[in-house]
Amino acid sequence: MIASVFGHAWGLYRKHFGVIAAVVIVIWLPLNLLASYRAYFVYGPDDFEANFRFSQWLQKFVGIIATAGVISIGYTSHLSQHPTFGGSMNVGINSYGRMWWTNFLTQLAILLGVILLVIPGIYLLVRLAFIEQVAVCERVYGVAAMRRSFELTERRFWQVFLLQLVVMAMGVAAGVCVCLPTVLIPQMDWVVDAAISLFADFVFAYGTLCMLSAYLCLSQNRDTAELADEPTGGSAAAAANLVIEEGPLSVS
Repeated sequence: MIASVFGHAWGLYRKHFGVIAAVVIVIWLPLNLLASYRAYFVYGPDDFEANFRFSQWLQKFVGIIATAGVISIGYTSHLSQHPTFGGSMNVGINSYGRMWWTNFLTQLAILLGVILLVIPGIYLLVRLAFIEQVAVCERVYGVAAMRRSFELTERRFWQVFLLQLVVMAMGVAAGVCVCLPTVLIPQMDWVVDAAISLFADFVFAYGTLCMLSAYLCLSQNRDTAELADEPTGGSAAAAANLVIEEGPLSVS
């Protein structure tokens, strides 16, 4: 599953990079400029904890618009339609409430799990991996989105866990690459630092498409199984329509 998911996501990323880049830049360049200004003139470049907390705050309250927009781009392509900048931004803005509330409930559940015994928190982190994709693609939110993510990850825990590890590793590597110039060149201009941070945002966008591809893969697998469980064996034509447009994804 992992290789096919990353390959499918890379195909989406290359095909629609122009629209993806536009969404990321419009949302994240102003946020990066704000974060960089505060890092240089308010907190100080060495206060990594304060800068990290502020970046997380920006992601939770504003960056989710870009996340929803990128998910929309990939999902629109999956539906054999042509994603546009305006349409993606519109979906990102309209999905804001669903994304924020679902993320809030999910993070609260994971936090409680970590406080209890750590392991329950990790378990929930994996089982709730697809809440954002569900919120955007299926337009459900809150507990309903969390329940849907549980359905998709049923009997797929370790595959999703490994996928998340790889995506997180990519994000950490991108973050290190962004921080290195600041460490090596202490006098770097804050505007240049903000522009460099876009590199990490582009990597995160690819990670978002990886999770979308996994969501589509697992949805296809589950829906096909449900069709097969019907008394008539399901409609062959309906099952055929579940194949992802960018190429079939393996779920073995």
